[in-house]
Amino acid sequence: MQPRALFREAVSVLTEIAFSRSLRTAALFLLPYAGVLVGLDVAAHYGELTEAHLPVQFFLASDGGFGEWLEYSLTFAIAAMLLVMWRWDGASVYLANALLFAWLTLDNSIEIHERFGHAFAGAFAGWPLPVAPNDIGEASLFLVIGVFWLIALVAALRHARMRAAVESLILSGCIAAAAFFGVVVDLIVVWGAHTQALIEVETFIEDGGEFAMICVAFLIQVALFDAAWRGRSGRGVRGPEVGLSL
Repeated sequence: MQPRALFREAVSVLTEIAFSRSLRTAALFLLPYAGVLVGLDVAAHYGELTEAHLPVQFFLASDGGFGEWLEYSLTFAIAAMLLVMWRWDGASVYLANALLFAWLTLDNSIEIHERFGHAFAGAFAGWPLPVAPNDIGEASLFLVIGVFWLIALVAALRHARMRAAVESLILSGCIAAAAFFGVVVDLIVVWGAHTQALIEVETFIEDGGEFAMICVAFLIQVALFDAAWRGRSGRGVRGPEVGLSL
């Protein structure tokens, strides 16, 4: 590994992201709508506490709700952009992340981890944990998927060029943050007994945190895709590519 070259490339990529015109344009369209959805989610949680129940579609994590449909669109778009970048560049790190976002889209849309949790709940029955067996099953599936993704990512990074490695690591940070909210905070919500008010607050943190990180990942990927397109078409100069070995 070349720490100085890696640091310089990371600074270069982060600077491109920070000053990306395409990111600002995408944010102009995405963030106002995302803000409305967060407001609806807050109202729905408050309604649960005051018995003034609002439509379930207002909740960010409600299956088929407004927030979920936006998440489907964002994760699918990220996967598509990464696949195009993989076709352009040939860097397998793009493919590893693309497959993960494709799986996330499929999982959210047809509830794979929820179905798995209920189907194999019997295998986790009797565990001395204050968590329902199906919740343990859901977390276990995420753990297995995460391990496979990490193995593929590390294998791909061993042969990645510096820029592709840095871009993938930045996006991986967003994935890790989303996984923290979607898995770790989710377990906290169902771990033991909670008051109704605490459940609503914790659920909002879980769903809102995951939703925010998916939005951030999308905006970052838009900036990276635009930089790749400009570099490919000769309208911009991309940073030097230096081999990365792990």
